[in-house]
Amino acid sequence: MASVGDLTTLGLQPNAAGEAPSVLIVGDGNFSFARAFLRKNAVAIGDSSIRVVATSLDTHEELLTMYPNAGGILDELHNGGVKVIHGINATRLETYDALVPESFDRIVFNFPHFAEGGNRRNKIHRHRQLLCDFFKSSTNVLKGEGQVWVTLCAGQGGTSVDPKQRAWGDTWQVVHCAAGAGLILESVHNCPVDELSALGYYSVGYQLRERAFWTQDSLSHVFCRERIGRRAQLPIEWDRDMSFWINDHFSEERLIDLLREFFPPEDMAVALTKLDDYHCSKTNRNAVTYRLHITSDIVALSKDDVNARATSALAAVEASEFADSRAS
Repeated sequence: MASVGDLTTLGLQPNAAGEAPSVLIVGDGNFSFARAFLRKNAVAIGDSSIRVVATSLDTHEELLTMYPNAGGILDELHNGGVKVIHGINATRLETYDALVPESFDRIVFNFPHFAEGGNRRNKIHRHRQLLCDFFKSSTNVLKGEGQVWVTLCAGQGGTSVDPKQRAWGDTWQVVHCAAGAGLILESVHNCPVDELSALGYYSVGYQLRERAFWTQDSLSHVFCRERIGRRAQLPIEWDRDMSFWINDHFSEERLIDLLREFFPPEDMAVALTKLDDYHCSKTNRNAVTYRLHITSDIVALSKDDVNARATSALAAVEASEFADSRAS
């Protein structure tokens, strides 16, 4: 089990080959997080025991225009041994020659937000799409057992441990966004806001200005690849309903046996709940409706994956000897 740590340390340890762990920081705005991380780990970064690459979406000129205080931060990073690259889009990491030759043990994205349109109120689906695109891109430059760290404001993530609970549709659904890239939520914990602040970090970029986000009670979400021997702190969950006609050969036990082919018990758990029994007096046929509650703490069950499994399972059920497939 990898050490998790927090945003000030990232739980970094030398790998099995004794190589220095590497960190990629994306979307750092004014680079004050990179500065805070440098100050906390100055000795290790200075002697190359930890390699850090810090990036921004803005060009150098845009950065200094938007964040006038960034110049001094950049000087400190260069002097401390942090490599700085400007003009890096976190959703296209694999397209940059400066990044592709490397792979990273940690990729960090703090308070991501879809900023296009300036101070207009942005649609929540834009933020989700940003996360989906970032997660997919990050796996192209992430080491096999590496971690992706995403810190969100209270209420944004949509997990059960979020201190500010919102309706599911009003959250960024971070776990489900990551699942589309084959990532599971290894850990979620409080962001050490006060310690980071003492180290010189302050969030900026709210409405594309040097204004801070509200970072108190924010959470760091730590993701890793599926099927590498780690389990999700919060297993992903889905519900899918299935209705079909049955004959006298039907039983729940036979249904469960058939579903195992599409939802392997070694990878995931499926709980069945009967929602409805229906009898058609006109055709003298019977139908049932079941809800499948699907969970896994080792497989990144994306929406597309679950839908494909459920569709294939229903087709198999309808073709089975316990289903009544006569035309109505």
